[in-house]
Amino acid sequence: MINVQRYIEETMLSKGSKHTEPGSLKYLLFGKQKSQQSIVIQMGHVGEYLFKEIINMTPKMTLLTCGVQVINEKGTKKDMDLVWEDKENKTIYYRELKANIELDTEKLPATINKINEINNEYLLNKPEYEGYRMDVGILNWSVYKREELSKGLSHIKKCEKKGVKVEHVGDILSLLKFEWSEEDFRKFWRKMGDLCNTIGD
Repeated sequence: MINVQRYIEETMLSKGSKHTEPGSLKYLLFGKQKSQQSIVIQMGHVGEYLFKEIINMTPKMTLLTCGVQVINEKGTKKDMDLVWEDKENKTIYYRELKANIELDTEKLPATINKINEINNEYLLNKPEYEGYRMDVGILNWSVYKREELSKGLSHIKKCEKKGVKVEHVGDILSLLKFEWSEEDFRKFWRKMGDLCNTIGD
């Protein structure tokens, strides 16, 4: 299995943890505490690393350049979380990664617009992708299957109504033919959560 623990140790444990400080309500209520929000933000990068590694391990799939790229002649820059190619089926996949699908009122339209902009102004205009099918959407990577959701469903419906599909871990694993059971997925992330709780101790 991909060594996510080593990645966490190298990127997060080496930096130590942030703590709440005067000026925040949490500090006022509870005093100096380890910042859970800081850990969650850093774990977002861990999720990106994990799915890039899964794609790298998948036969016939090629991870393409991810990160900030110029997407049009105007010089507009966009951060592309996960982009890969299936040469055999002539398909380019692009996924915006979201651990939390319950986006706020401003972020949801911005995310939908970003995905459509990258698809229409960048992917569909690249000469090397001529004749390729574009498969774009959101990967809600903290959820194995949609049935477990109680919150965020209205946001998913809004995305899909605008033509932006939302997938979960089980969907992407099925697409990549990568075996990782729901039970093992949950155990793995609980273990990573325990590891994160040791940061700064």
